[in-house]
Amino acid sequence: MGGIERALRRVGRYLDRNLLTVALAVSAVGLTFATDLLDIVPDPTVAWHTRALAVLALLVTVSGVVYSTSRQGSLEHGLATSKDEIVKLQSLIASFGTDYFDIWTKRLQALAEELKFDGQDRISVYRYADDAFMMVGRFSIRPELAKPGRSVYPANQGVIGAAWRSGDGKCVVTDLPDPEADSQAYLARCEADWQLPSGIVQAMTMKPRSIAAFALKNSQKTGRNAIVVFESTAADRFSAATLDRRMRGGSGKELVLLLEVLQVHEPSLEYAHGKGF
Repeated sequence: MGGIERALRRVGRYLDRNLLTVALAVSAVGLTFATDLLDIVPDPTVAWHTRALAVLALLVTVSGVVYSTSRQGSLEHGLATSKDEIVKLQSLIASFGTDYFDIWTKRLQALAEELKFDGQDRISVYRYADDAFMMVGRFSIRPELAKPGRSVYPANQGVIGAAWRSGDGKCVVTDLPDPEADSQAYLARCEADWQLPSGIVQAMTMKPRSIAAFALKNSQKTGRNAIVVFESTAADRFSAATLDRRMRGGSGKELVLLLEVLQVHEPSLEYAHGKGF
């Protein structure tokens, strides 16, 4: 019995992956013999069970045709939608300019305005590669907060690393101690929770009290490829649910596509250093 169950499960998994192909094959075979089947069904000289099988074969053929047609329409619609999104992003890039970091700055500025961010806040995007993160873009309306920090960020440190390793791909903290009022408590929390050495924390251009980090999946949904981090010097600044919806919805999808479209234009580390990244 166990062998039969395993075989049925394998068949089920195969159909899940290849249902459209099977439907097309069944439709093709059924349509080839459709005329013969239509002759058999009303013929009283043919045995009843043979006629019943002919009816069943016709029903399966019609179902396969209907399913194949509907799936083909869905696939064509999905392909058209993806092409439209790429064209939209290419137009966006053209309107923003040719500099890689300027494109990211302007896109993140638009997102900050949509979220009604102010001088307490900033947004950063980090691309994952070789067990580390490289910042590709950052925006804050305060120039001192918009300055890049380290060029490369270890994947096992900070809120970035915590979000990357978590099952749901996010890490939200809104109650960090006030670094001005109690710097030691702030340093201790950063080291205890995220393995950030005191020296690195003290050198940070911004010491946020609210942080929300979200991992993004590539456009094929086969793996994570980036992290978006929202920060504020104010405590209890963010609605985690609102940011989560944004990153799982249109805003996150657009950032992923922008990252992938721009990948061929991604500058070298030397150029990034020259721009302050």
